Amino acid sequence: GFLTSYSHQVATALENARLFAETEERLKNVQALHTIDNVITASFDLKLTLGVVLEQTMSQLKVDAASILLLTPGLQTLEFAAGRGFRAKIIERTRLRLGEGRVGIAALEHQTLVVSDLSPTITDSYLAQLKTEEGFVIYACVPFIAKGKVKGVLEVFNRSPLHLNDEWVKFLETLAGQTAIAIENYTLFTDLHRSNAELNMAYDTTLEGWSR
Repeated sequence: GFLTSYSHQVATALENARLFAETEERLKNVQALHTIDNVITASFDLKLTLGVVLEQTMSQLKVDAASILLLTPGLQTLEFAAGRGFRAKIIERTRLRLGEGRVGIAALEHQTLVVSDLSPTITDSYLAQLKTEEGFVIYACVPFIAKGKVKGVLEVFNRSPLHLNDEWVKFLETLAGQTAIAIENYTLFTDLHRSNAELNMAYDTTLEGWSR
């Protein structure tokens, strides 16, 4: 009777509140992606774009720190490019060979890596050092893939446990996908700029030769 009806109303109200919270969270995610899109289309300043990506990543995924390692093609190393939320400078000295450690393997194999417990016994030297120096217990990274090639990784860290569900991981992967586009655009822009400079130099050299 009354109790059944009341409990049904409470259950409906709770479900509506859950759906509202989920919708609000998704809307914030879409707004974050839109913010990143705007920066990508308005600027060829990679440092500015990476800064916005890190801010949105930390805000939306509610993590304590985030960093971006970019691949140096000739050396095949992942090197620190930008970071937020770190207490120590250790992250800024990061240089990992592609295929080295869990992060290097994840990048090489184009795989998402999620470590929900950076225990004191972790054998990976890079993650163990960050655990010791920064007190992180949660770690995740997603490679930036453009035209089938790895360009770097987006890393996130937290100092307390987090509930990492599929939606959280998918949004991290979406953020990495957006950033990969920005990196590829920047690479194309700088390559084009370099080609134009080389063409102008060759043209000037030719004119000098003719004038002599």
